[in-house]
Amino acid sequence: MATKPTNVKVTLKTIISDPEEREQIDVVANGKFYSNEDTYVLLFNETVEDGNSVRNMVTIGSEKVAIKRSGHVKMNQIFKKDQITESTYYHPFGTMRMETNTQEIAFEEVEGKTKGKLTITYMLRLNEQDPTKHDLVLTYERKGNS
Repeated sequence: MATKPTNVKVTLKTIISDPEEREQIDVVANGKFYSNEDTYVLLFNETVEDGNSVRNMVTIGSEKVAIKRSGHVKMNQIFKKDQITESTYYHPFGTMRMETNTQEIAFEEVEGKTKGKLTITYMLRLNEQDPTKHDLVLTYERKGNS
């Protein structure tokens, strides 16, 4: 049975690196957290660089993590440890094929389940470009008495 939604503060940090450069993307947002026996779901909205909104749904299961984005950009990226998954990234400037090679996934709830941390290390290839390394760290903290 799913829990009622809990208000959370979400922090998402992604570091993208290749031999020539390193880029860090930070997102901080208010969101909702749901859980049942072995699945956790985080919902939050993000405002992208051009001011448009993107809705994010992160589903954390025992065997995989899925990040679904909708709105100004669209994608459904699947992470399975030691596996390559394919998806499509839809952007106003075009569509790109994404190939995700997941190296590590770790998730833990801490401090009496009031906080959680998801880390994913993966290589991402867009279209036929050289892959870049991504280190994603998503944390959430329950707000107030919710």
